[in-house]
Amino acid sequence: MNKLQLYFTVISGLLIAAGFYLERFTEVSWYPLIFILAFVIGGWFQAKEGVQHTVRERKLNVELLMIIAATGASIIGYWFEGAILIFIFSVSGTLEAYAETKTRDAVGSLIKMKPNTAKKLSADGGYETVEVDSLEIGDVVVVMRGDVFPIDGIVIEGSTEVDEASLTGESILVDKSVDDTVLTGSINEGGVVSVRMTVDNEETIFNRMIELVKESESVPSKRAQFIERFENRYVWIVLITTGFMLFMPHYIFGWGWNETFYRAMVLLVVASPCAVVASITPATLSAISTSAKKGVLIKGGRYMEQLNEVDFVLFDKTGTLTKGEPAITHFEVVKESERSRIAAFIYELERSSNHPLAVKIKNHFEGMKQEGVTATDVRDVVGKGVEGMIGERHVQVFKAQDDDFMEPYKSQLLDSGHTVTIYIEDGIKKALIALKDVEREEASDIIGTLNKLGKETIMISGDNQKAAESIAHSIGITKAIGDQSPEDKVKHINAYKEKGIVVMVGDGVNDAPGLKQADIGVAMGKGTGIALETADIVLMNEQLKRIPEMMAASARLNRIIAQNLLFSVAVITILIISNFFQAINLPLGVIGHEGSTILVILNGLRMLSDQEFSTLHSSFRPQG
Repeated sequence: MNKLQLYFTVISGLLIAAGFYLERFTEVSWYPLIFILAFVIGGWFQAKEGVQHTVRERKLNVELLMIIAATGASIIGYWFEGAILIFIFSVSGTLEAYAETKTRDAVGSLIKMKPNTAKKLSADGGYETVEVDSLEIGDVVVVMRGDVFPIDGIVIEGSTEVDEASLTGESILVDKSVDDTVLTGSINEGGVVSVRMTVDNEETIFNRMIELVKESESVPSKRAQFIERFENRYVWIVLITTGFMLFMPHYIFGWGWNETFYRAMVLLVVASPCAVVASITPATLSAISTSAKKGVLIKGGRYMEQLNEVDFVLFDKTGTLTKGEPAITHFEVVKESERSRIAAFIYELERSSNHPLAVKIKNHFEGMKQEGVTATDVRDVVGKGVEGMIGERHVQVFKAQDDDFMEPYKSQLLDSGHTVTIYIEDGIKKALIALKDVEREEASDIIGTLNKLGKETIMISGDNQKAAESIAHSIGITKAIGDQSPEDKVKHINAYKEKGIVVMVGDGVNDAPGLKQADIGVAMGKGTGIALETADIVLMNEQLKRIPEMMAASARLNRIIAQNLLFSVAVITILIISNFFQAINLPLGVIGHEGSTILVILNGLRMLSDQEFSTLHSSFRPQG
């Protein structure tokens, strides 16, 4: 919020108090000058904004309506009432600016957190302080306890605990050791670590967060867009009606000219749609700001508002519902007595390979290695696996073939989406190793929650149908569709869009067309750059639980907006009718109208509270 705007509002209020005292309790005749000064100071920002908007957009707006009303009140001698109108309008404008500033503050706080310098490791084992922008991929930096990580990279030496709350919204410290990824903006809360830079400065998740938060300011909600279009027409209606009120009551009802002009000015005040205009934007921006603190970046008000209305939630499988990397789920041997020896042989054979599956197998069996077991002549066999010699034995870990080994168990694993490899020793098959991209721990609970909320959950995957169905069945997905290309995914999204509002959740390049085509695209925060750029919402913490939480927040937001609109329209209607019946005066009109504006803004600012996001079932009402 512009501090000068706040100061001007406070000064305007003090000047009005001084003018009121001079008018009521002294005999000085120059008190109107105090009120004029209060006009100028209190209405400066609103008048400036109103004039600039009118010139730029060639449309009338509420700000100009208020300035005209205050000026009209002063013309007929209601200096205090006119000044109060400007003051309260200035207060409401300051509150609205506060809500808008909260979203900008999210960007500012992120930028402040990003370090400008880093301790670059030098050839002699020491380090030198350099500008972060001068670092290149492959450089190694030293991060001390309490320092902010200046780069995205991989730990190559040391271990620590890291506070990633600024990126994920989670306060629990995360353990980091060799080969673990660390992110710019997170804080080292443990020991000294050395980190090799793996991502260019411009492409870090931290920088993408800054850009995504900036984008959220430029996409208004559908209701806000409607109100903006409605505002110009409504202001014209009020001005034209006020023009009639300046003359018609005198001739039709026999009112005096002073009363006629007075009632026209009251109408100008009470009919202004300030409260209606302020019913939406402060609440929506407050919700977006609070979401950002929780690690959910929403690129515009319309997505925040629409989440409550979703009918279908479509998920990609790999990297979204699953962890995106295979893990060993089964290790079966023909002879149980040979399990430990075979495990040691497998570790030693895979240790020398750089194949992604070999790395997973090596890490799994590392705790089973044995002294004296050494592999020689190790080589990768393209399309099959790896082989070598351990002592006098020729050993192989090859992809499973279409044969009878461990059937029907092997076929069941393959049908359920496992990658199956076979350990072979001197031509004899002795063990089976099955790997699978396992589902995220929270996936089952989140899918269950969405199903209870009346959302139909669908998995659309490029994997084969049986593998997709296996994961879907284990976590409770309503329907699984496998063997889908990116184009196929878009076709399914379009088909579901004909039935209702569609959310697509994904993380990869192949998900980008679907994320763009869906009504709301949700990307996992560590996904590909194109997925993040295409999506409308980004889960920086990659926690699927944020999806139903944001739906609950959206429901709460929509209820607050509905309350605001109903209240503001009701107040305007009552005030207009009361004015025609000469039942209110200008001071009451000012208090009623501007008071309602302040109340709807304050009601909207409730979305800044974490409590509005914390209770799912009290905030969200299931469909059906």
